[in-house]
Amino acid sequence: MDKKLALYVFKQNRKLKKEIKQLRNLINEKCNFKELLTVKEACEHFGFSEKTFYRYRAMGLKVVQKGRNSKIYVRVIDVEKFLNK
Repeated sequence: MDKKLALYVFKQNRKLKKEIKQLRNLINEKCNFKELLTVKEACEHFGFSEKTFYRYRAMGLKVVQKGRNSKIYVRVIDVEKFLNK
């Protein structure tokens, strides 16, 4: 009985995780909302050039970079706060 219950819970958990992932993707797609944007995506979203982005970064715009030569990301809220200064 315990094996059946454990298997059932495991399958339901996997099913729920898949549904959550699908819902998250649907929400992001419909709302056009992403928390982290690449440099190119941020420039397109906010309407400035990459040169301006790097100038803003030098002026104090917070970015997310995992390693020394890794991809640069920026949070939407950080760009909005920076532009509203």
